[in-house]
Amino acid sequence: MVRALVLRVTRPLHARLRQGRCRRALELMQPSETMSLLDVGGAPGVGGEFDGLRSAFGKALVVNLDARCGGRLAQNVEFDVADGCALPYPDSSFDWVFSNAVLEHVGNREKQNQFASEIQRVARVGYFVSTPNRHFLVDPHTYLPFYHFLPDRLQKSVVALSLGHMRQWEHLNLVSAATLREMFPSAEIRTAGPFRMNLIAYEHRAAEQQQPDACAAAVTSLR
Repeated sequence: MVRALVLRVTRPLHARLRQGRCRRALELMQPSETMSLLDVGGAPGVGGEFDGLRSAFGKALVVNLDARCGGRLAQNVEFDVADGCALPYPDSSFDWVFSNAVLEHVGNREKQNQFASEIQRVARVGYFVSTPNRHFLVDPHTYLPFYHFLPDRLQKSVVALSLGHMRQWEHLNLVSAATLREMFPSAEIRTAGPFRMNLIAYEHRAAEQQQPDACAAAVTSLR
């Protein structure tokens, strides 16, 4: 009963926060119909709030390990089952790469480094990566304070008390701004949301750093 009430109350807040990140990404990316987007670990979202971002690009591709995430996507968006730590696309395949709240789910620091490296490798113009801030004291998956600071064995004991969407234990690895900067050394690291609850790694590469666009070949190969 309490959990259902909390989820009902926080659902609009979650949607607004995601919409806010999408607006921020649009402002920074300045997309056009000639540009391409790769959304790593993307999903339909709570209310299709990511459709506005994806539809601003001429070509948009969502990749996720879970094939169910390919449902309810906008008509202009293609979907592929792929691992964000080993993307099957050439270097500089997409103008922009976007990822929201995925980095903390991919595994240990080594896997996170692989994930970050792949995003930087396939991005031609730049990337926008958002992830929860480790120093925000309430875990956004369970709504339990200090949950993400507990060792795994204690997390497994208290996850049943979760008031959030995550009710089954899974390994989470939230990062700090300093750690995110190590993963994305060329990026600007920014905070977002109330009380700096989220972090953003953002890079817009200078024209001389951009490689030729290989997106057309990458997307065509999926058809």
